[in-house]
Amino acid sequence: MKNYRFIAPLGLTALFALGVYMIGSNNVREEREYGQYLEDARTCAAQEIEIYALQNYQNALDMRPSLELYMEVAKFYRDTLEDRKKASQWGETMLSKYPKEPQPYEFQMDIYLQNGDYMAFFELYDRMLSRQVVSEAADAMYQAEKYAFYQQGEYDEISIFSGNLAPVRRNETWGYCNGKGKKKIKTVYTYAGAFSNGMAPVIDGDGEAYYIDNSGNKVMAVTVEDVQGLGVMSSAEIYTVLGENGWSYYSRSGEMLMGGFSDVSAYANGLAAARGEEGWKIYDTAGNPKPGGAYEDVAMDEKQMAYRNERLFVKESGGYIMIDGEGSRVGGNVYEDVKIFYDNTYAAVKMDGRWGFIDREGNWFLEPTYEDARSFLNGYAAVQTDGLWGFINTDKELCIPCQFTQVRDFTANGTVPVCKNQTWSILLLYKDNY
Repeated sequence: MKNYRFIAPLGLTALFALGVYMIGSNNVREEREYGQYLEDARTCAAQEIEIYALQNYQNALDMRPSLELYMEVAKFYRDTLEDRKKASQWGETMLSKYPKEPQPYEFQMDIYLQNGDYMAFFELYDRMLSRQVVSEAADAMYQAEKYAFYQQGEYDEISIFSGNLAPVRRNETWGYCNGKGKKKIKTVYTYAGAFSNGMAPVIDGDGEAYYIDNSGNKVMAVTVEDVQGLGVMSSAEIYTVLGENGWSYYSRSGEMLMGGFSDVSAYANGLAAARGEEGWKIYDTAGNPKPGGAYEDVAMDEKQMAYRNERLFVKESGGYIMIDGEGSRVGGNVYEDVKIFYDNTYAAVKMDGRWGFIDREGNWFLEPTYEDARSFLNGYAAVQTDGLWGFINTDKELCIPCQFTQVRDFTANGTVPVCKNQTWSILLLYKDNY
């Protein structure tokens, strides 16, 4: 009886050995089966026999799912069958199963580019970044396509954007479109100015001048009679009116502050420029002239603004110079022509018949190169070469080639009015507008 105590361990050892053998045998059989599925799938794929290739690929995936095998199937559809629709479906499957791996993003972004689906391309790239997935290949694709654009809307003319609305003209009347080029306020005005301080100046078909909000509602009447021109409402709640006796400044309450000018700028950052009998002078909000005397001209933008980035451009006998708000000269250059600062980056100036860009201290950011130019705004500046306009970025790259007859300035949303073949539309960068 005492020998029985050796039987149990021997039995367990035998069972263990049998188990190992069976597991090994099953592994060998599964390995052979998996290998056979792959071999048959690849043979059928090479012969472009889709139904059997897919069946065997699916059997292999059911046994051993892997990103590499999913990628092989996706490339079979993309490269061999040239079926980008099914390739994209497999790409989406990879994205759902392996959201932290870079290869699915690279594959699917490539498919989107081949299909010309830029909106999906940029959306997926941003999704990849949000998941903190790193891919040099995807980054390279993005850099190559980051300035791809599309256009929307058709108008006879578009002015500058302000408050995500831009004045637009169809035939002889004006209204407003939004950043997508869609008409937001009907074209019923004989004049429509830029939005500022939440309202825009308009003159309707009956000659009545007033201010509207961004829904087209009348929000402020102008009580001056025989209005011929109306300026934007400044942040100081001062606006300009052109009447029988020239341009005048009014408070929002309707009180005339000063007048009798032949031309004016709007108030911006506490200063305005106005031309009287002696020439142009700079005034504070109390109507007091600043030091510096009278000038031949003061540069303004389409919103009638002259003072921005704490700088003005004024013209003396030799040309335009840059001054600060106290009338002191900044920098030593004299310019043939200028565009005011649109933001705190670089202004376009003309010297020796060409346009370049300077900073607020008068230092060259880009020396005179172009036939014409507009100042930088939101990271881009319009430039003209061979009579056509395109855009450069702050890396001094011509990111959108010169191809338009007229342009305005980029918004912070990656949109800009452009004109080609006498038709204005809104250019939208895909990367900012998908």
